[in-house]
Amino acid sequence: MNNLVDRAVKNNIAWCGIVCDSHGIAGISKENLWGLLSKAPPFYPEIITPSKNVTIEELVYFIENGKVSSIKDSYANIDLAPLGFKILFEAEWISHASLSNQEPIQTNWRVISTEEDLAQWATTSELDGVIKPDLLKLKNVKVFILQKNDGIYGFIANLNANVVGISNVFSVGMENENLWRDIPQVVANQFPGLPLGGYEHNDTLEAAHLAGWRSLGPLRVWIKSQEWLNS
Repeated sequence: MNNLVDRAVKNNIAWCGIVCDSHGIAGISKENLWGLLSKAPPFYPEIITPSKNVTIEELVYFIENGKVSSIKDSYANIDLAPLGFKILFEAEWISHASLSNQEPIQTNWRVISTEEDLAQWATTSELDGVIKPDLLKLKNVKVFILQKNDGIYGFIANLNANVVGISNVFSVGMENENLWRDIPQVVANQFPGLPLGGYEHNDTLEAAHLAGWRSLGPLRVWIKSQEWLNS
């Protein structure tokens, strides 16, 4: 996994594993799949494909032995409809170069360091019960918040696979046009010299593009169709 999209995928799998671990849920890593045999935390998939070479047989193992309701098709290259899934959304992996050559900026963004502040962050981002206090103990995970008169903004950065993964980006209140421009500068203060990666779709993807982020490739998230759930 040498190119940036592969590293972004690997980073995202590591991040999902971290969140699952914080819920006491163990992931299983195979060559072409990462998955769970139990239900994932809300908003997280039970299966992620780390390779374009995944086979239907490998997917069926998790589907038949686990509680799979969603699958992240990291390269948007498999058809899961025959297995009873439908596309929830399509997105694009995005990246931004490191800003390590710049002087660290002075900013009102801060890193969450207490359980009380994390609980407020989780409530504001609508991730109550998903983002757990155990994450505060990890040196490679930083939870950021910016509180202004016009609103509250936040995101999470995790360092894995030599990429800083950006996830759970949110804004509450007035739209912050500089949010996606701020993120590389803020992250450079904590993880200098490393590229940033993540994925977005729809209006958020457009905002990231306008702020200088570039697309790396497509992905899809599939969910179990209601017809199959009722069968």
